[in-house]
Amino acid sequence: MRRITAIAAVLAVLVASPAAPAAADTGVSSGKAYAVKMTSIDGTTTDRLGNWDAKFSELSGGDPAVLEAFNHASRVAVTEQIERAKSESNPGEQWNFDSNGQVTFRSIAVAQLILGTHYYGVHPTPYISTVVIDSRSADPVMLTDLFTDSQAGLHRLSELTGAEPRAENFVNWIPTAEGLEIHFAPYQFGIALPETKTVAWAALTDLLAPVMAGITSA
Repeated sequence: MRRITAIAAVLAVLVASPAAPAAADTGVSSGKAYAVKMTSIDGTTTDRLGNWDAKFSELSGGDPAVLEAFNHASRVAVTEQIERAKSESNPGEQWNFDSNGQVTFRSIAVAQLILGTHYYGVHPTPYISTVVIDSRSADPVMLTDLFTDSQAGLHRLSELTGAEPRAENFVNWIPTAEGLEIHFAPYQFGIALPETKTVAWAALTDLLAPVMAGITSA
């Protein structure tokens, strides 16, 4: 009964989030101060028809291990988006790709949302990548790490978002002040556009692993 009451109480605060969180120039996580700088990977294909300008954020200051983990994961994520754009474009046809990344800080984690757009064909195609690094250990944080019982966590998210309770459906997420911000790919809900939903932390508190409880606070 307590679980049903909790879900009912937070359904009203399940809201669509903006396309990206507010950009941060600096932040503190696990007691360490970080600065955020914009980085760009640009290039063109040998035939000059394909071009990319992929921007994302990197960190400086703070814990060196966190810097290495976060910056490496962010660069890998945007490089994978570029490679995807190349693979989804036919040789001899014009295309462009750009992206932007924004960082959010929580008390025990640093996260980045990277939104890319592949301009090719009739309609642009959105790409979504997220990076979440535990600022205590410099380890990546997987969605299932958040919950004492990962399957129970997936079922709760399914109940509150309408997505099937499979980990791959919630792969792109970041922790924010408002809650767990989940970015769904185009067509996941039957429409050709990405969709963002935020599940309030209050809806997940009873399922969060104790070691991850700090992710709900700044």
